[in-house]
Amino acid sequence: MKAGAKRESEGLRGRTSRAEDDDDVRCNRVHISLGKNGEELQQVTTTDIMKQTNQGSKEAAVSATADQLRLENERKKRISTLKFVILAFVGIALSIYLSTNSAHPTSLDSNHSAFDDFYLTHVQPVLDRGLMAFNGTRIESEEKNRVGYRLRHAPESFHNDADGSSDDNDNRGENRGAYAKYPLILLPGFITTGLELWEGHECFKQHFRQRLWGSVSMAKTFFSDRECWRKHLALDPKTGLDPEGIRIRAAQGFEAADNFVATYWVFSKLIENLGEFRFFMELSRLSLLKFPHALMYDLNLADVGYDGSNMSMMSYDWRLGYDMMEKRDGFFTKLKKNVEAHYITSGEKVIMVSHSMGGTVVNYFFQWVTAEVKFGGGGGGKDWVDKYVHAYVNIAGTMLGVPKSIPALLSGELKDTAVLGAQFDTLLQQFFSRQWRKNLWTTWGSLYGMLPKGGDAIWGIGADVVVGKDNVQNDTFRDVSELRTKSEMLPIISWDEHNCSDAPFTENNWTMQQTLDFIYNDGGGYRDHIYSTVFSHDSKKGWIEHEDSMEKKKHWHDPIATTLPMAPSMKLYCLYGVGVPTERSYHYKVDCKKLNHTCSQDLQPIDEDSEEPPECPATIDTSVFDDQKDLQYGVRFSDGDGSVPLLSLGYMCKKYKEPSSLHNPSGMRVFIRERQHIAETSLSDPGRGGPLSGEHVDILGNLGVIEDVVRIATGFEVEEKVNYDIIHSELERITNAIDSHPNGGLKNTVKGYLP
Repeated sequence: MKAGAKRESEGLRGRTSRAEDDDDVRCNRVHISLGKNGEELQQVTTTDIMKQTNQGSKEAAVSATADQLRLENERKKRISTLKFVILAFVGIALSIYLSTNSAHPTSLDSNHSAFDDFYLTHVQPVLDRGLMAFNGTRIESEEKNRVGYRLRHAPESFHNDADGSSDDNDNRGENRGAYAKYPLILLPGFITTGLELWEGHECFKQHFRQRLWGSVSMAKTFFSDRECWRKHLALDPKTGLDPEGIRIRAAQGFEAADNFVATYWVFSKLIENLGEFRFFMELSRLSLLKFPHALMYDLNLADVGYDGSNMSMMSYDWRLGYDMMEKRDGFFTKLKKNVEAHYITSGEKVIMVSHSMGGTVVNYFFQWVTAEVKFGGGGGGKDWVDKYVHAYVNIAGTMLGVPKSIPALLSGELKDTAVLGAQFDTLLQQFFSRQWRKNLWTTWGSLYGMLPKGGDAIWGIGADVVVGKDNVQNDTFRDVSELRTKSEMLPIISWDEHNCSDAPFTENNWTMQQTLDFIYNDGGGYRDHIYSTVFSHDSKKGWIEHEDSMEKKKHWHDPIATTLPMAPSMKLYCLYGVGVPTERSYHYKVDCKKLNHTCSQDLQPIDEDSEEPPECPATIDTSVFDDQKDLQYGVRFSDGDGSVPLLSLGYMCKKYKEPSSLHNPSGMRVFIRERQHIAETSLSDPGRGGPLSGEHVDILGNLGVIEDVVRIATGFEVEEKVNYDIIHSELERITNAIDSHPNGGLKNTVKGYLP
C-alpha cells in the first residue's frame, strides 16, 4: 500500500473511531454489489448526516432504513416489469406490422410511410404512457439518491458553518441539513467555453451568433470552409486581439460551459441533473476504506438550493492572454463586480470554483484585483480577497503549467495526433495539418500562459519521472541525490542526431529553460508577436520585481513569482486526480529537406507578402519507445490526470502548506485532496471514465470531488469531512527530492528561501 493511501486509511479508521465514541449515527445509503455467484446483494452502509443522542432514535433510523430498502426493491421490480412490458409490446406490434405487410410488397417509400403511420397510431401512445409512469418513478428515486438531496434532507441535523459552528438563526424548517450558503463563482478551463461569431468575413457572415467552437454546429462550420474557420478562430499575433473585421466572443451563462458538444458534459454534473450514476463496489473492508463514497446517486448543486441568483458561470474567451482578457472584454472588472454583487445580495462571502486553466486565471485575478489601478490592477486593495472570498476550490488546476503546450507551439502537435498511424496521419494532414494547427495555436496567448513555470529548478530535477520497473512492474523513480550539475538536468526535448546545416537545434538535449527561451523568442514564426511582452517565464526575475510596477504584470499568472493574497480567513482547496499517464517530455526529429532556416530565431516568411510563417521541420519522433521509462511514441509520461502532471497539480499546494511559507504570507489554510483514478464503463454515460475517474475533465463528475464541493458550498460538516489532506501519489517524496537538490526547488528561484 502506498504511503498516501495508508495515511488515508488510518485517517478514516481514526475518524470512524471518534464517530463511534460520539455516538454519531449517520443516515444510511444503499450500496449495490455483486455476490460471488453474480447475484445482486444489498448492503446498508453509513454516510452523512444524522446525529442521534439516544437508543430510541437509533432504532428509528434502522427502521427507516429497512423501509427504504423495501421501497427501493419494490421500485426496481416495477421498473423491470414495465421495461419488459414495453419492449414486449413493441416487439409484438412490429411483428404484426411486418407480417401483415410482407405479403403485399410496396415501394420503400410507401412502406416507410405506412410504418410511420402505424408507429404513431399504435406504438407511440403506449410508449408515452409507459415512459411517463417509468420516469415518474425513476425521477423521484433519483432525486432522493443525489448527494445534494441527501445532505439537504438530513433528519435532525443542523447546518454547519465551515468552521463547524451552527447557525442558530437558520429557520429553513425542520430539515436543517446542507443548504445553499455561500454564493458560487464558476470558472471553466481551456477550450471548454463556447465561442460565438458576432462579426466575420464574407465567407462566414451566414453564421452570425452561431458557435464556431463548442457545439454541434462547430463541425458544420469547420467542414464548410476550413480555412475561413481557422482565420476566424485565430488571433492577431501582433496585438493578441481580434483580426480586423472579426469578432468572436465567449458564450454566456451556464450554457457556455455546462456541456462542450451535445452531451459531453463539463460543469453540468455540478449544476444540473443529467442522469443516474450506478456502479458496483465489492463490499470488503478494504474497499470501504478506500472508497467511502461507494453508493448509487446523482449529484446536483440545485438540490441544495443553488440557482442563477446565487451561482454564476464566469465564462471567458480562453484563446486570449490574460492581460488581453481585461483589455478587450473587461473580464476581470466584471468578475470583481460579480463577486461584490453576490456578497452584497447574500450577505456571505463567495466561493470561487475553477477548473483547469481557470485556476491560472484565478491566480492572475488575485494579483490583478489587489494591485493599484495605475499599475494595471483592479484597485481593490490588499484586503479585498479576505473581505469577499470565503474559499477557493481549484479543481485540476494548471498551477505550474502543462508540458503539452510545448509541442503545440513548437510543431503544432499533440500526443494524440502524433501517435496516429501513417494512413490516419495522411488524412489528418489533409484536413488539419501540423502547420495549419501551429499557425492557429501560436496566435493564442493562453497557450503561452500555460507553458511550464519554474524553469529547470522545478522541471529539470526529474524526481517525478520513472527510470525503470522491478520484477512486479513497480515504478523506480529517478534518484536525484547525486545530480549536481546543470548538464544533468532532465531534458524536456531530446533531439535525434542530424547533420542539418544551419539548424537551430545544435544541442541534443534542451532543458526547460532552453525550450522556453526558444518558444518565446520564436513566437511560432510570426514576426513581431506580442506574447513575449505580455508574459515572462522567468520566475526568479518575477519574484524580485516590485509589486508596484508594470513589469510585475507579466508574472501575475505565475504562482512561483507571486504570493497567495493576504487572506487569512480564506481557504484553498487543491482537488485533482492522479494515476493517469501524463505528458512530461518529448523526443523530436528534424527533416533536413524542410529546414530552409525555418524554426530559427531570425525566421522570416518565405513569401514576404504572406502573414503566415513557413512549415517547421521539427516533429515528435514517434519511433522512440522505452517501456521501462514510460516512454511511448516519443512522449515520456509521469503521474498526473492525463493533461496536467502531478508536479503542476500539487507542488505549489504542498509548498503553501509549509509553516512560514513565503508564498503564503497570511498563513491561509490549504488542503490537498487527491482522487486516485479508477476507470469504469457506464452505459448511462458512454465514453466517459465513470464516477471515480481522476481524468482531467472527468474529475468534474468524480463523486468525491462533487461531494467536497457541495459540502464546502453549503458549509455542511466541512471540518469533519473535507478539511484534511488525501494524498495517494508520490507528491511528498517528489517535493522533498526537488527541494533537497542543490539546483532544485524554490530556493533557486525565490530569494529568501532557506536551502
